[in-house]
Amino acid sequence: MRRVYTAENVFDAHLLRDRLVQNGIAAAVHGTMLAGAIGELPADTRPTVWIEDDELYERARQLVARFEQPAPEGASWDCPACGEHNGPGFEVCWNCGHGG
Repeated sequence: MRRVYTAENVFDAHLLRDRLVQNGIAAAVHGTMLAGAIGELPADTRPTVWIEDDELYERARQLVARFEQPAPEGASWDCPACGEHNGPGFEVCWNCGHGG
């Protein structure tokens, strides 16, 4: 296992983990139970995201970099698979999961 991300909060950690899994990279969130101890413990207690396959590290880091970018201001788009309307922040269709 290899750490690919240290999150500011549990929500971001799980969002990134889900994005990695959707892209075929097995991942897990660690340290969620320590988040409540921030400021009380001397160590960094932020949640982290780890991948299982070290060989996928570079691909995972590319996805992390995209995750860390500010929300896009681009155009909305219609899914070619199901026709659902998606906002500019969606990389895949929220309705069917097809890539935009």
